[in-house]
Amino acid sequence: MKMTELAYMDDCYAKELDATVTAAEGNNLELDRTIFCPQAGGVECDKGTMGCGETAYNVVFVKKDKGRVLHQLEMPGLKLGDRVHLSLDWDRRYLLMRYHTSAHLISGIFAKDLGAKITGNSLTTEKGRIDFDLESFDRALIEQCFDKARELIKKDLPIDIYSLPRSDVESKPEMVKLAMGLPPNIKVLRIVDIKGFDAQPDGGCHVKSLGEVGEIKFLSADNKGKSNRRVYYRLR
Repeated sequence: MKMTELAYMDDCYAKELDATVTAAEGNNLELDRTIFCPQAGGVECDKGTMGCGETAYNVVFVKKDKGRVLHQLEMPGLKLGDRVHLSLDWDRRYLLMRYHTSAHLISGIFAKDLGAKITGNSLTTEKGRIDFDLESFDRALIEQCFDKARELIKKDLPIDIYSLPRSDVESKPEMVKLAMGLPPNIKVLRIVDIKGFDAQPDGGCHVKSLGEVGEIKFLSADNKGKSNRRVYYRLR
């Protein structure tokens, strides 16, 4: 079966799209293309509606399963071959985009200033959480990192998205912010580049410039054991 075209990878701002159902198992559907970004990398999935004729089906969860993108509907009713119209819950998507870009900004600062890499994260519509591999627990240094993030947001640096061969990324280890390293078996990596500051591999949705991230409020920092520091923040 042909893989689903991930339209959101090329245009994070596309809010609607027409598609065809390529597989249906109850209320779980695969499409020939989609604008719904699945839950992955600690970022919550998109939600919205899938319309067919006079009926709009709520998309309540989206996930990847062995390379397949599965759209879970609130109720069954669609079948193989149906033409559908996809509409994002744009307010939700845009907030998740802002959180995702903010996480890149914060992780870039922690990497450059503290030598810390990411060991885990959770980005929701309520708040962001990032875990770092960091020896010392110094709240003042953590707050300084958030102060720097606010200053960079004021500069409204543009954000570019492009692809690089894996070998190019491997030759620039500073691009890899995850403690676990690059995902295996991917020969061409999608890069999210905050121009003039930080570039790192990523497969999700982002805003076009740092100014869109908005105000960051540092909430708290926890010591989660040896070399594991957890920070929480919220966007306004």
